[in-house]
Amino acid sequence: MYLFLGAFTTFICVSITAFALYRSGYIPFGLPSNLTATAIAQNNASCQALIDRAIQASGNYCGGTSSNEVCYGNTTIQAELAPDATRRFSERGDTIAINELYRLSASPLNLSNNEWGIAVFKVLANLPRSLPGETVTMVVFGNATLDNNSGNLESFYFTSELGQVACKKVPYDGLMINSPDGGGIRFTINGAELTLMGNASIKAIKNGNMEVSVYKGSGRLVSNGQEQYFGAGQKVSVQLGGENGNRSISGPSSPQPLSPDELSTACTLTGQYCTQSEVIPVSVAEAQGQIQSGITSTPTIISTQTLTHTPSATVPPSSTGFVLPSWTPSKGPATFTPTRTRPPTNTVAPSAAPSQTLTPSLTPTFTPSFTPTPSGPTEPLCSSVSLSPLTSPNTNELGMDITNSSGGAVTINRFFAYWVKLLTSQKLDKLFLDGNQVWNISDNTSPSDIPTEGNWMGSANLTIPDATTQNFVVQFQNDLQPTGYAVHIIFDIGCQVTGSK
Repeated sequence: MYLFLGAFTTFICVSITAFALYRSGYIPFGLPSNLTATAIAQNNASCQALIDRAIQASGNYCGGTSSNEVCYGNTTIQAELAPDATRRFSERGDTIAINELYRLSASPLNLSNNEWGIAVFKVLANLPRSLPGETVTMVVFGNATLDNNSGNLESFYFTSELGQVACKKVPYDGLMINSPDGGGIRFTINGAELTLMGNASIKAIKNGNMEVSVYKGSGRLVSNGQEQYFGAGQKVSVQLGGENGNRSISGPSSPQPLSPDELSTACTLTGQYCTQSEVIPVSVAEAQGQIQSGITSTPTIISTQTLTHTPSATVPPSSTGFVLPSWTPSKGPATFTPTRTRPPTNTVAPSAAPSQTLTPSLTPTFTPSFTPTPSGPTEPLCSSVSLSPLTSPNTNELGMDITNSSGGAVTINRFFAYWVKLLTSQKLDKLFLDGNQVWNISDNTSPSDIPTEGNWMGSANLTIPDATTQNFVVQFQNDLQPTGYAVHIIFDIGCQVTGSK
């Protein structure tokens, strides 16, 4: 009996050690663990060659992908298309409109079959600061599945797998995102809202965790009524579960530093961020400032008055950021840096009569409605008071539900909101709690900070009893824009709830 237990224990230990070595890339999948160092080196070289070929092919085939299209980058991709899809999607270089794609599954890296599935999406940047025509590149790689349930990638489900990658150069399968400098994107993934300005990767394991890792810029993740800002050099996770194991069921974790796995994957796919020193860190506070500015500002508009010049371009082209760079990892990081093309500086042709003074007229006439003061709330997120997603009960209103599970009554102390000043006559008009008007002093400048910029109504009841849910409505004078709104509600118990649209 004791001999049996000893043998069984030894077997378990050896198995765990072998699995750890395999996951670390030292023992490739499908190869015996007693390979010589030379054999392992040859296998890693074969892996690297396959990765390089796949990235090269995807860059060549998908370099001309248009906005709101998805490209078949490298074999093998399985796709479910809309019945009325007008183009095929079965070979490298094939492109279709994103709204014609229902579901996409990519194959894991397989040395025997020379496969590593890669699909490249080009999605229009949708944050207010993004310039017209700018695109965000999203690359699905390896053993991953994307369900395009919204039709336009504003909301989708995504899962990837562990334990299928044969090379330590790509420790996990997932999704790589590249945003243009100064622009960004907001979408709902697995039921959680992600706002990203920069470059990031995502891995999502069914009934496990979804992790978002940022290599450049800033991110904001909202899940289960809680939000978390994080910046370059950090990652944040949420737990996945539900009926299909792919829906976020927890609030976001606190930011954690990037691991070697994240850096290795980014290095392989982009030629950048190969070491921690190549990542310019962004703190949580800096990330919050960047995101809030990005969702409440609009791009600079060049004056359209009549001048004696002809601009070289009237509409900025799509972002020239990478699809997938053509590079060899063993030769060091690529030197390519994604650039963002802005409208050209006005150039005036010489005139025989110097009667026109152009100094003031060349100054952009647009003034962003966002101002850095007053500062946003710094209170921590409430753990026992939650806010539902923002809706639009009417075209000029933001609606949300506040649920109090704190064990006692809570009272609203402060309301803070960023909003879009379009039309120029737009203003925040009234606030309602549980159908009762609590504030009616119009504010025509974003952000709005109440009661600092206008006190509550004298008869306002701002208390929410325990174990109740009350509706909160923000009413504006004019109809709202599709995005660009962020709400903070602060309570007397020293915490806040937040939401955005």
